[in-house]
Amino acid sequence: MEFEKEALFKQLVSNSGMNLYLGAGFSAYAYNSDKESLPLGNIINERLIEMFSLDKSRNFNLSKSCQKIKKDNKDALNRVLKEIYMVKSYDDRYAYLVDLPINNIITLNIDNLIEKIYEEKTDTISLIDSKVYGSLEKSNSVNLYKIHGSVTYPMTEDMSFTEKELTDLFLREKMLFETVSFKLSTAPTIFWGIGIMDNNTLDLICNSEAYSKSKNPKWIVIYPTKENLQYVDDFQEQGFNVIKADTMELIEYLHDMDLTKKAINKTKRNYADIFPKNFISDKLRKISVRRPVIDFFAGSEPQISDVLSNNVTRISYFNNVANMILSKNTVLITGIPGCGKSTLLLQLAFSEEISGIKFWFNSITCQEAENLRKLLMHEQQVVTVFIDNLYNNMEAFKVLREMTNVNLVLAERALNFDYIKRSINIESQDIIDISNLCSEDVQRICKGMNKSGEDAVSLLSSNNNVSLLEIVFYASTNTLISERIRGYINDLRAFEDPNLKINLLELFALINYTSYCGVPCSMDMLLFYFHEDIDDYKDLLYALNKMTKIIVQYEEVIEEIEDQDYLIMRSKLFAERSLKLIDKITMGKVLKEFWNRINPHIIYRYDVMKRRAYDADIITNVYNVKDGQDFYEKMFLINKSPFVKHQYAIFLLRKKQFDLAWKQIDQAYTESEKKVFTIANTHAVIMFEMNIGAEANSDKELYLLKETMQKSFSTLEYCITQDVRINYHALIYARNTIRYYERFGDDQYSEKYIDSSISQLEEILHRDEYMYYKIKMELKQLLMKLKQIKGIL
Repeated sequence: MEFEKEALFKQLVSNSGMNLYLGAGFSAYAYNSDKESLPLGNIINERLIEMFSLDKSRNFNLSKSCQKIKKDNKDALNRVLKEIYMVKSYDDRYAYLVDLPINNIITLNIDNLIEKIYEEKTDTISLIDSKVYGSLEKSNSVNLYKIHGSVTYPMTEDMSFTEKELTDLFLREKMLFETVSFKLSTAPTIFWGIGIMDNNTLDLICNSEAYSKSKNPKWIVIYPTKENLQYVDDFQEQGFNVIKADTMELIEYLHDMDLTKKAINKTKRNYADIFPKNFISDKLRKISVRRPVIDFFAGSEPQISDVLSNNVTRISYFNNVANMILSKNTVLITGIPGCGKSTLLLQLAFSEEISGIKFWFNSITCQEAENLRKLLMHEQQVVTVFIDNLYNNMEAFKVLREMTNVNLVLAERALNFDYIKRSINIESQDIIDISNLCSEDVQRICKGMNKSGEDAVSLLSSNNNVSLLEIVFYASTNTLISERIRGYINDLRAFEDPNLKINLLELFALINYTSYCGVPCSMDMLLFYFHEDIDDYKDLLYALNKMTKIIVQYEEVIEEIEDQDYLIMRSKLFAERSLKLIDKITMGKVLKEFWNRINPHIIYRYDVMKRRAYDADIITNVYNVKDGQDFYEKMFLINKSPFVKHQYAIFLLRKKQFDLAWKQIDQAYTESEKKVFTIANTHAVIMFEMNIGAEANSDKELYLLKETMQKSFSTLEYCITQDVRINYHALIYARNTIRYYERFGDDQYSEKYIDSSISQLEEILHRDEYMYYKIKMELKQLLMKLKQIKGIL
């Protein structure tokens, strides 16, 4: 074995970690369910030609064979590839991989070898698939980029594994190519299992702007055969340092180097090594970032140092929730935006009243939850796990809820309760809504701030919907949040500085957008977005330094990553209010350019962001019909999910484009196999809206009109009987019943709809079940109206 510049490699990797870029040769010691090695180019090509009866006389190479089969029988090809490349077993020495300080793995392979290794051989390192989660720069995690697709992805996802397909992909999807090149340039990289047939792709990467500016060297592994060694000079001319070795030989060699990760002792006292920002301990209390508590009072999201301060007062709900935690298994704290859920959750997590082993998470992936499950499965004590933003962390919750030795304390907005209750299975007495503050709480909070509570109590009494955050902000600044944001936007628009290379209002709108979607904006994302405007990251920092009053560091991401900043709005409520106040031209530009310049693979927690990124609430407010259509058509190239079509349909519905809305929702309804009840609900709503105002020129047309609307009511009735979100469906049913009666009066359908709706609402309102108070109020009003109509019939 020969390792060119080995000492340099060890020094650089010890300082900054390493990347792997993997080709088919890396998986040479992995086997499928037939106990055969995963076939390489010529072997799989011959098998595919035989299986799909291709013309052998045409001498198709692998690219041509796949192209031909995909054209005629794409689904069958995907099934065959999944069977052949699904790894069943592998050489145990691959397990050494999990001990290496790897930052990113970019693989051209469609097999699941990497996933299987990390799943089976470690419970301390999380493998983060960038297609699902985007890029997560967290300790004890490795980002995985599967460029050609994967046997683990749904059947609808494309798979490819030829060099031509990758080259075409990089040329077609410039953002993906730039993302991969950028990630590879951030640390020393080993190109491993790559053949000479991959040379075009290597040229693209090595000649990319990111790599050409990078000072990090790269290594390539060459299997030491006579045929392969003739290409050594070619690779060296491309700037590669050469490693001549077999795959297992190199894995063992790397394992024996001093650069392997420090072994983690998985005992109770070392939970902090595995979850340094989440395991609640004296160490976490001491190392947490300290800031003036006035930042919290000025509207920032709570941090550990805030709740440890004597100035942040406990509200009256604290003791109630503490008692519930000590008595029950799962507790949910809910309420309106800005009511103090996150603050209360942190106070409880760091309180002495709740003792024992405790973890607190603001963001947790499914893989991290699985690692926590493995870590705690033999723990004899009961462990309390606090999870904020439950809706964004549902997959992790589903992993932990099955553990008998774990008590879960959760927090989520009341508005999202209907979306989570299918999975949470919680009794009403275990849910506490902290929306309504009493005047004593307000007085106590103001006293902790050394402020008079008179004006704050007056604000509370004059507005039933005011949040704790708004009250605290008003007491601290004597200004309403919306007024402060409006003034800030005007200041940004008017600000001038000859050294600025970035439009501050555009930067503000960008971070607003990501914060609204529930994720921070990483420095990587900002670099991609403002790439054409700046010379380097210092231009970004210069601009950000002008905005520290409202844009702050995201503290959830670990502090060890010194070269990656994460920015968020001061609070989620600030982001939501700001988004409504930014002018449409600026916001429209940001929405368009964000998805033109930033690839989902680089987005922190893309799985969270995509839930609101295409939200019709934003798009309707920003775009006219034509621009909104352009936006959603662009989104279909990134995300083909029926959920995007669902939001597109809602946008078109709100713009009164009923025919176009129907086309999108009907496609979404079909693609979701009529099993997604939110889509089914919108399908019924659009069907109703298309017909409620339509004119009928004959009795036959009137009959057909009512028959069509009857299908809308039938769909809602089906949702009510099948979906746990019965309140949501019954509310729409009742609204539409009243509108139907107002249009058609007492006909052969109206009394049936009225009776059915009254029955539904009475049953719902008599249940002992938690319900967001605004929904409950509207249901009561609808029931009263329906009974009045019933009395007339």
